[in-house]
Amino acid sequence: MHFERLAIEAGGTTFSLAFAERLTVIAGVGRLERDGLITELVSSLGPGRGGVHLELRSDAGNRYAIFRPAGGPHCVVDVDNAEDVTEAFLARDGRINILDRAGLNLPIARRAMRIGAADLTTDSASDDWLIRLAHIDPGRLWDVARKVKDREARLQEAAADAGSTPEDAELCQEIERRHQAFECAQAEHEHVRQITFLVAAGCAMLAVPGLLLVGAFVALPLAIAAAGLGAFSASYWRRLSDARKFEEVALREAGEHSYLTFQINRVNGLLASDHQRKRMIRAADDHRAAAAEWGLLAGDVPIDWAIERRRDIDQAHARLRDAINDHNPMTLTLSAHRVTAAEVGAQLAQRLEQTRTLGAGRESMPTLLDEPFGDLAIPAKAQLLEQLVAASAHQQIILLTEDTHITEWARVEAITGSVGIVEPADARPANSAQPTASGDPSGMAPPLTPRMTSSRKRSRHVAA
Repeated sequence: MHFERLAIEAGGTTFSLAFAERLTVIAGVGRLERDGLITELVSSLGPGRGGVHLELRSDAGNRYAIFRPAGGPHCVVDVDNAEDVTEAFLARDGRINILDRAGLNLPIARRAMRIGAADLTTDSASDDWLIRLAHIDPGRLWDVARKVKDREARLQEAAADAGSTPEDAELCQEIERRHQAFECAQAEHEHVRQITFLVAAGCAMLAVPGLLLVGAFVALPLAIAAAGLGAFSASYWRRLSDARKFEEVALREAGEHSYLTFQINRVNGLLASDHQRKRMIRAADDHRAAAAEWGLLAGDVPIDWAIERRRDIDQAHARLRDAINDHNPMTLTLSAHRVTAAEVGAQLAQRLEQTRTLGAGRESMPTLLDEPFGDLAIPAKAQLLEQLVAASAHQQIILLTEDTHITEWARVEAITGSVGIVEPADARPANSAQPTASGDPSGMAPPLTPRMTSSRKRSRHVAA
């Protein structure tokens, strides 16, 4: 299976993203943007939500378009035959669900299709993680783990009630943070303006009796002070007027063509209910606090990895205590580890092999790489990128990154047609042409820049 195009509608705004047949590099996307895009892509294969449309091609060459209009019936169309084939893709609950045909649900599919740096952990790195967690009291370790998963479930519940996703919670918090900053600036400006206006008015009133009773040498300084403070007050009034536009500018600071901007605008319109917004923010705060507690306790060890290997960790802890006859094994020193490109490449090949036959009838599924190479050295990244190019001959791979080295590599490779690159229009070099991802030799395919329609609807902040 190959993604061809994803289109997301929110109010009067549409975000459209096209994909190369083999390897697509989506560059210049931060963590929030990557989380949002991966969620939309995987969800579009599942039950999906209104306003998200997907065009895809099966391994057999059949092309389908999944239409999910907001407020309207969802359908699947066979593009080549112009035929409605919705019935063939309905799940048991009566909704379109391609994942259901493969025996998958959203959490399982997301975990299988998404590959991050933690998923490419080598055996030796896994051993280090196992040793690290074995040094921690099991009661404390699993108590914190349960807390994190409980907070995560509450966040998912709050998001579902709001018709949103857990990934939107951080965007909601960002909207709230920036709006509060705007309100603080507004209050400060108003306070200074009122003080300067009152002082200026007082100086002006004292200047008249000063002129009559004392003389011009007293009145003149008061008049100058009144005029100066009046001008200063007027300048703050001007600032206050300009500050009213600050929030919208701040929300769009990532760039006009940024998917993050689209996400923020969508969530801002989605969470119109003050109760839903506050509940989602509170759930996100609780989840973040629990995740921070896990980080302090276990470092960078992924919690899902730890839970899956709980028995091994507990056994290692027991062996450690027996070996040193110590009930406080946290005093031991951990060994250092260095990951090589060969080790990561082996793990990457294994994960790619899984998604190559993940779909129904061993259909391939697109592999979504979420900043997979982390802090590896540049030569190691180059070697792994070449491995991806070779693997993409057998399955579609989509790499989401904000790594400038990978972006530069993709720009060069896009010239040869082996790689498609998607990046914000304002991030591309001014003197470079945007390569197409379709591989069309005519060069007439539309540019692969996320497009924001010019009919953007502007509305006040939900908290205003």
